[in-house]
Amino acid sequence: MIICEITSYKRVPEGEIRSTHMQFLKEYGEKGKILMAGRFADSKGAMIIWDVESPDEVRAIAKTDPYVTAGLVDYELREWPVLFNYTTNPPKVWSG
Repeated sequence: MIICEITSYKRVPEGEIRSTHMQFLKEYGEKGKILMAGRFADSKGAMIIWDVESPDEVRAIAKTDPYVTAGLVDYELREWPVLFNYTTNPPKVWSG
């Protein structure tokens, strides 16, 4: 299941908290839970694309994000029923 986490910054995170957050992303990326993550070009927020078993799984993980625990971001989780994935070879196409 693909879940998009869309964040908005209360203030742009910097310094040690950013390093801690980047380690958090790396850890879950290496576990195969994060497909993509990055800050928006306007630096007002970011998006994480999760590949998880359930919405509850990502809710539990997101609560442990250093930015969330420090109160630096607001976030929304939205399930994304992907129809086409051109990042795989061959492209994966879902019916629906």
